Amino acid sequence: MKLLFAFAGCMALLSLPGHAAQATAVQVPTAGISSSPAPLRAFVFRPDGNAKHPAVVMVHGCGGVYGKDGQLNARHQMWGEYLAAQGYVALMLDSFSTRGYQQICTTKFSERTLKETDRVGDVYAALAYLRQLSGVDPSHIALLGWSHGAGVTLEAITHRPAPAIGSGFNAAVAFYPGCTSRNKKADSFHPYAPLLLLIGEADDWTPAAPCKTLVASVAARGEPMQIVTYADTFHDFDSPALTGPRLRKDVPNGVTPGAGVTTAPNPVAREDAKQRVKAFLAEHL
Repeated sequence: MKLLFAFAGCMALLSLPGHAAQATAVQVPTAGISSSPAPLRAFVFRPDGNAKHPAVVMVHGCGGVYGKDGQLNARHQMWGEYLAAQGYVALMLDSFSTRGYQQICTTKFSERTLKETDRVGDVYAALAYLRQLSGVDPSHIALLGWSHGAGVTLEAITHRPAPAIGSGFNAAVAFYPGCTSRNKKADSFHPYAPLLLLIGEADDWTPAAPCKTLVASVAARGEPMQIVTYADTFHDFDSPALTGPRLRKDVPNGVTPGAGVTTAPNPVAREDAKQRVKAFLAEHL
């Protein structure tokens, strides 16, 4: 495996079958912050202990929060449990259900009515919610997203919240975001907090090359952005539910529109990414 580094500058308790942990289902108020027509559903994973803990807002990709069984999908459950085990309150945010979406992966970019920018208000609503939640240290909160949610993360970490919300996030992590359009405007991309990207070099859905170029440009200005890429690794590499490569012909976007995109697990990269996220959050929260 090749690693490439760029320069760094409530509502109810749900028992999730087959999993050791439980997540509390909550409603995140959105009035005046998010474009959502109603409060957003979310799931909170808590660490042991009564002290105030740092927190992480987690942002799903185009496939939404849930698996085929209607429960949190395996990736979100895994990361929620993992972050809680590291001492973080982890909030998994659902941006889709209140807006009537199940998924948008199979919709062409040009036909999507919900953009990454439309979800930025969602993450700041979640930030405001966590800051008043018992057991959370309101001055130490990070943002973590995947794919479409990683794009939301890049948008949010370059646009500070309204003064009424207060300061923004302390750090952000983006798993395989789309960087092509952002790289074309690299001069205007300015993360206000440390930002870590993790992506596979073989990703044919959201390619790594524009992300590497973007990070190089931003880091060269001395701004806090870094990247780790994994050789021979595809989109969704951290998902514990994938058992092998899958060509998704139903996805019209990607490097070669119409040809489909590849998702595939990489357990070694997944475990490496977990350790890097752990170290990154420990450094900045």
